Amino acid sequence: MTVLFGVFLVLVIGILPMTVYALFLWWFDRYEKEPLGLLIAAFLWGAVPAIIFSLGVELLLDVPISQLVDPMAAGLIGSAVVAPIAEEIFKGGALLLLLLFFRHELDSPLDGIIYGGLVGFGFAAVENVFYFGSTFAESGLGDVALLAVFRAFLFGLNHALFTGLTGLGMALARTSPHWGLKIVAPVVGLAAGMSAHAVHNGGVTLGAEWCWPCALALASDWGGVLILLVVISWATVRERQWIAEFLIDEVEQGTLSRRDYEVVSSYLERVRVRVETLFRGDLTGWWNLGRYFRLTTKLAFAKHRLTQFPAEADTQTRILQLRQQVQELGRRL
Repeated sequence: MTVLFGVFLVLVIGILPMTVYALFLWWFDRYEKEPLGLLIAAFLWGAVPAIIFSLGVELLLDVPISQLVDPMAAGLIGSAVVAPIAEEIFKGGALLLLLLFFRHELDSPLDGIIYGGLVGFGFAAVENVFYFGSTFAESGLGDVALLAVFRAFLFGLNHALFTGLTGLGMALARTSPHWGLKIVAPVVGLAAGMSAHAVHNGGVTLGAEWCWPCALALASDWGGVLILLVVISWATVRERQWIAEFLIDEVEQGTLSRRDYEVVSSYLERVRVRVETLFRGDLTGWWNLGRYFRLTTKLAFAKHRLTQFPAEADTQTRILQLRQQVQELGRRL
């Protein structure tokens, strides 16, 4: 019975905090929620293929490294060099696939952080289960609880930070009209993720001997999180400005009413209208309002993109399609 309870506890404290963090990150995407299927796919990519491929590479390289250097150096190389490179490359694979096959979903830098963070949280959830399960088998629940304080809480945002930096680079490549930035941004984003990962792993590994490397790792981790929070806040403000700027002429064209424009331009008004509809028991109306808000936001983002890429024919077509969808759904509402 104790073993079953321990296994259950390992699964809960390994996965639940990462799921809560993922939901909190999803909340930041206020104006144009990403498709639920893609968000789940990003989380699962981090939880399954990224873990499997990374573990395979790390185990494969561990043998020659351990034969060439002493155990302490081998541990440091494995944690601070091999793991960051392998894990961030395989986690970043999901973002590359997103850029290649679902690039229309990358409307702003915020989207790259959202998808990268979801991949990171999926990876962290399964990695936590491995670590907690191993600790439980060796030392019992007491040590699991102590480890959980560090892995699930103190350093719980780490993998989302690392892959969020890669996602930011991918999103900048998608949204920037400058070819230099399109080429450099993904490389810099991936390198930043690897570097932050290496600083953390190296600091924790060396922290077994000295105290200061752990402090360096902690400062790097939370400093990186604060930087991404600033980027998220800036991107959210910019998205609201795009909505207000690029939908005003849709009122004049009759695509949406002045009242709808005012609601769509305010996050709080969006929430209020949907909550009122839900409290009236109108589930269909609540659902369609969510679709309506997403479509109008996509229309604004597509029009903004057209100002950056005026010759992009598929964006012009997309604007016409979105405008028609907004009109049709607006009439139904």
